[in-house]
Amino acid sequence: MLERYTGCTVSEAYATGSNGIHMPRYPYYAAYDLPGECHYYYRRSVQYLTCQTARFLLIGGEATTLVKDGVVDFSQDLTPWWHGFFQEHFGKQMGEIVRYAGGHSYLEYLGNHPQSKLVVPHPYPADQIASDHYYLENPELIVQLNDKGRMADISSHCIPYEVYDAATFAGKTWREHWELPFVIKLAAPSGGGDGVAICQTEADVQAAQERFGGHRVKVEHFIGGYLANYNLNLHVDRDGTIRFIGGSEQRISASARYEGNFIDLCWHPSPELEAIAVEIARNAAHLGWFGVCGLDVIKAADGKLYFIDPNFRLNGSTPFHFIREHFLTHFQRPNLETGYFCYLGNPLAFLETFRPEIEKKILMPVGLYYDPSYDQKTRVYLAQVTENDVDAHVSLRDTLAQRGLLPGIHL
Repeated sequence: MLERYTGCTVSEAYATGSNGIHMPRYPYYAAYDLPGECHYYYRRSVQYLTCQTARFLLIGGEATTLVKDGVVDFSQDLTPWWHGFFQEHFGKQMGEIVRYAGGHSYLEYLGNHPQSKLVVPHPYPADQIASDHYYLENPELIVQLNDKGRMADISSHCIPYEVYDAATFAGKTWREHWELPFVIKLAAPSGGGDGVAICQTEADVQAAQERFGGHRVKVEHFIGGYLANYNLNLHVDRDGTIRFIGGSEQRISASARYEGNFIDLCWHPSPELEAIAVEIARNAAHLGWFGVCGLDVIKAADGKLYFIDPNFRLNGSTPFHFIREHFLTHFQRPNLETGYFCYLGNPLAFLETFRPEIEKKILMPVGLYYDPSYDQKTRVYLAQVTENDVDAHVSLRDTLAQRGLLPGIHL
């Protein structure tokens, strides 16, 4: 059985100390403000992408975290709360927050800190950020390991798949090798279900070709009726030592969108599931990688386990695993339902409305996004916590919804 990892911050997980800069989520290309000249993700709204970065604010530690404007800095924007609840429980886990606006100001910040090691899920173009600015010696390794089209390089438990370049995918010859249903995924790094299309009909295939046009994709067999969708967070040290951070079952919509996690903080994977995760992490370590990864594995109806998605980065569940001991001070076996929620009002109004639940650790917000120029809603990434009781989760969710806390990101 893997030893449990006890680190609580980005600076600990990536061994950067105070000399680290953390950019939590999507690749921020300098041209992303220019329509038509950007990565696939930037076809989504800027609000959606910015909101995604907010969920890691409380786990920076000594590292500086760079986020887009609209992300709420607990220590600056929520002073009454920061000098009470949040500082008491998370003060040592939250480092400096630096916010920026526009597509170039973060580059200026990085340029002014050339000795700081950058922790980021995807590297930037070489003409923007030099390769020696990253925590990894080879930053392109991040792309390689997060490439869905190369999963078979690091695991022997993949669903059979084929990879097609953009030109081949735009044509029809590849369809001769596939019978419906099947799944089309962006091969390039993706998350949250953004790059997944489940194809049941020819209309679905056509829609996927339009949606992913111009990009390299992978096509794989459709595994319907699976029993569980696991996410395992592992930590790998510089020396290759592998430890278990925590695991969960993912909440996935019918359209394959990520909606959050169900987390039992005392759960440990079966030996077979652990072995698959260790195989993948060990193969990545042999290539020179270290840090945090979240490996998605499904259990099919016949009990067979399949590796379905590499996430060599912090995951949506990581903050809650990092603050595991915080929950154990109040619950014997805490069970969490995590995800995005939306509240009509500003962040202070949200915190005051749900103060009793937050102080009792029934609600645990770890990231807030609020842009009054867009709308008057607060997007909050949080966990709802009960004592190992599914029915209690349902009741809690319904009660909170009646008071205005609605599940979903609503962007």
